[in-house]
Amino acid sequence: MRSLLRKTSITLLLALTVMGLKAQQEFSLEQAIAYALKNNENLKNARVAIDDADAQVYETRSDGLPQVNATFGYTNNVEIPVSVLPASTFDPSAPEGETVAVKFGVQHQSNLGVNASQMIFDGSFFIGLKAAKKLREKVVVDEAKEQEDVREQVMKAYYLVLVNQIRTELVETNIATLDSTLKDTKALYENGFAEKIDVSRLQVQMNNLYAERSAVRQAIFSAKNLLKLTIGMPVENPIEISGELEGFDFTYSQAEVEAFSVIDRLEVQQIEYLKQLAELDVKNVTSQYIPTVNFTAGWGRNSANDVFNNLWNNDREWFSSANIGVNVNIPIFDGLRKKYSIQRKRYQLETLNNQSSLLVNNLRQQLDNSKVALDVNVERLEVQQENMELAREVMEITREKYTEGVGSNLELVVADQDFKQAEVNYLVALYDAIVAKIELDKALGKLN
Repeated sequence: MRSLLRKTSITLLLALTVMGLKAQQEFSLEQAIAYALKNNENLKNARVAIDDADAQVYETRSDGLPQVNATFGYTNNVEIPVSVLPASTFDPSAPEGETVAVKFGVQHQSNLGVNASQMIFDGSFFIGLKAAKKLREKVVVDEAKEQEDVREQVMKAYYLVLVNQIRTELVETNIATLDSTLKDTKALYENGFAEKIDVSRLQVQMNNLYAERSAVRQAIFSAKNLLKLTIGMPVENPIEISGELEGFDFTYSQAEVEAFSVIDRLEVQQIEYLKQLAELDVKNVTSQYIPTVNFTAGWGRNSANDVFNNLWNNDREWFSSANIGVNVNIPIFDGLRKKYSIQRKRYQLETLNNQSSLLVNNLRQQLDNSKVALDVNVERLEVQQENMELAREVMEITREKYTEGVGSNLELVVADQDFKQAEVNYLVALYDAIVAKIELDKALGKLN
């Protein structure tokens, strides 16, 4: 019994240790991206699409291989058909006009056979096989595009968590600082050196900070759930992230921007494959004007008897048959169906060409806009950082003056509010600049 309790205690201890390690697990940005590339549901579907495209290639190829089928049949002629014939057919001396009823067939019949066919020439087969291979190439690009999108989503969600964590640290620092000032003011009020309204103003500020801390915690919770959803982790699992924003690189190469061609973007490659598939679609319908040639062969045996048990006796006679042939199908007239099908396919191709032109133009605009957006947001970030430093300096000076008794409580409250607003403005500008850099990297095709 004591041994069992010891084993149970060890098991519980190990379980609690594992749970603790799981709760303390941290993800760097690279680890989060790697986890997402393995577990994101959209990426899983993209990989399934590649497997499906592989299967489609083999499925199409099988149409050009020999097709062999075996058949076996049994028929019970419950009522054998009766034919009426002139009696003179069997008896030349029979009177004219006399007839006789004759049953043609036996009750039990059996047959077995093997049929084979081989396509010799079919233009649509070769075009279809080429289209299947082209589709397989396209879904590989689709998977790469999905990877790019997942990386973008993970990075934005990851940095959103980091920015909110920094905001939490700032709020906690503000609470600690204001709490010290509030205690000093209460002491001054109790000794008659401050008014009740001075304490109330600071208490309102403290209550606002508590509310802000709760809001930021909720924001972190939501941001983490968004990150877990993006990387494909169950939302009930705990997650922590490790990373710093101080070393974030906002720089880019102007020469790289000028040299980059949007033709290399994955979106353009996707629509180019769609155009190639549309062209093959036109060729496929056109090829249906060409005759098709198929080779056929067959072999079979059959037997019959009025007694079921004698149908498969070894001494029963089976009759064999065999055939070979070539079938040529020559299209002559289909009511102009193929003609108008080709027209529709060409209209679809023309639509794709227009969409391709629009996409290239949009991507060029996106690249230009992303570059300008990053420049503007980095400039705005520098301004907000300077404003935050100035607001901090003003607040510290105002607090020092208030502590020395030469400043007013109202000035302190206003300075504190300005500093907190400057912090929020800085963090918003920081995240906007990060997002702008991520979007520029995407526009340059650098996320993968």
